[in-house]
Amino acid sequence: MGIRKRFNAASSRRTFLQSLGAAGVLLPFLPPMARESDAAPGDGPRRIVLLFTANGTLHENWVPSGNQTDFTLGPLLQPLQAYKDRMIVLDGLEVSRDGVGDGHQKGMGHLWTGSRLLEGGEFGGGNGGSAGWGGGISVDQHIANAVGTETAYKSLEFGVQTKGANVWSRMSYSGPNQPIAPEDSSSAMFDRLFAGLDLSASEMAKLVARRQSVIDVVKGDLDKIMLDHGSTEDRIKLESHLESIRAVEQRVNADVPACEPPGAPGGMDEGANDNFPEVAKRQMDLLAMSLGCDLTRVASLQFSRSVSGVRFTWLGHGKSHHDLSHLGNSDPEMINGISEINTWYAEQVKYLMDAMAAIPEGNGTVLDNTLIVWGNELSRGNSHGNRPVPFVLLGGASGALDMGRYLQFDNVRHNRLLVSLCHAMGMDEQETFGNTDGGSGGLAGLT
Repeated sequence: MGIRKRFNAASSRRTFLQSLGAAGVLLPFLPPMARESDAAPGDGPRRIVLLFTANGTLHENWVPSGNQTDFTLGPLLQPLQAYKDRMIVLDGLEVSRDGVGDGHQKGMGHLWTGSRLLEGGEFGGGNGGSAGWGGGISVDQHIANAVGTETAYKSLEFGVQTKGANVWSRMSYSGPNQPIAPEDSSSAMFDRLFAGLDLSASEMAKLVARRQSVIDVVKGDLDKIMLDHGSTEDRIKLESHLESIRAVEQRVNADVPACEPPGAPGGMDEGANDNFPEVAKRQMDLLAMSLGCDLTRVASLQFSRSVSGVRFTWLGHGKSHHDLSHLGNSDPEMINGISEINTWYAEQVKYLMDAMAAIPEGNGTVLDNTLIVWGNELSRGNSHGNRPVPFVLLGGASGALDMGRYLQFDNVRHNRLLVSLCHAMGMDEQETFGNTDGGSGGLAGLT
């Protein structure tokens, strides 16, 4: 296939540059703004983060009151009041319980895949058969396959004490029977992401020189193509590429490195129950900065796992989260415990949003260009219910969604939401998602 044919098939300047050998070396070192040359000036790349918390909620204390645009957050979401105009609360969505497995297994395995668990697996369960791993790709990985070549990491999976390799502890899948393990260690994640960015002055100088030499090669490649392929349309597009390269050249000395990594986490037993809050904070700091450094545009953060056994001792609770969630509906210990736990999780979501909002990007912040999707495997813990499962969308999503809304649905399958997430990330051709999907299109009124 010739250069010109590849060029005409490209969907963006960056895709075209990737077809040039030298540019493949340049791309990881370009400043984030130069790398997203398709965006309007000052805009940043669009990103998505899936966020999981376990064991359901108390719908009566979670659901807002009011109407679509004039609403009051329920008590459990009150910590997010400052971001009310940057959120969409989705009430009335149903996660499928088709196929094998118990409520927790299906809730976890279906959440982001929209697909049944595989049968005949090793995890036990109900509904007449033993449950295996998830039966389809998860929406984060589906999106990552489309946008993941834009960054050093196609996706990043952060965990906070997810513990164990089984269907209860995995929510992301690269395909049927292909679970992706989240990284529970903030130290390991830091080393993976940032250990190589602590550059000395001499190393910085070498990096600048390397960038400049690659820029020169790319400019030479583009000049040659201009001579070989002289159609007016191609000349206009190629000149646009050259303008982008010139802009990078002008900024190259000022943009090393292109982000500020956080400090390396100190030693700590990251599996100890009482360290859960500190591990969560470390992982959220790393997640925010991995987006700010444009290392990925697709990420997930999994707090514990389905059937979470975390004991929230820092809130004064002796029973595990799972045990509290299974007490009776009128039991004050259950009501107080689950309320306090879910409120604490809302505080953590705010911490993550604050961290993203503190990173400037273009004319705004990383939060402006990120869509956070917060979900759960159950509606209510003691019933193992699948409707209404709580979902909240947060952030800016680069303007793809009108935020500041409360949307109510009548037991609509959450597959519609999964389709809408694809649409929000530019995958407009998506009509269905997962093998439990009996409908088509996105979630009505969302996009």
